[in-house]
Amino acid sequence: MVGFGSFERAVGALEQHLAATEWVCGERFTMADVLVGAQVDWGLTFGTLPARAALAAYAERCRARPAYRKGKAIDQALLDQHVAP
Repeated sequence: MVGFGSFERAVGALEQHLAATEWVCGERFTMADVLVGAQVDWGLTFGTLPARAALAAYAERCRARPAYRKGKAIDQALLDQHVAP
């Protein structure tokens, strides 16, 4: 029930949690980080989440992972194929 009640409370609870730990479940990257990281990354990119320091730092940790970079490269290559004349 932490964060229940409003968008601000939910974002505040997420921010507080991510400020206190490296990953969602502690010191280890898990599937929860794939889900939460994607949402935080998207939210910060498109402005649906406020640009708060803990959220930005978490997104940067996710973006620094080799699998993230590999996935983004695959996405970009597919986009380039469909956009190219």
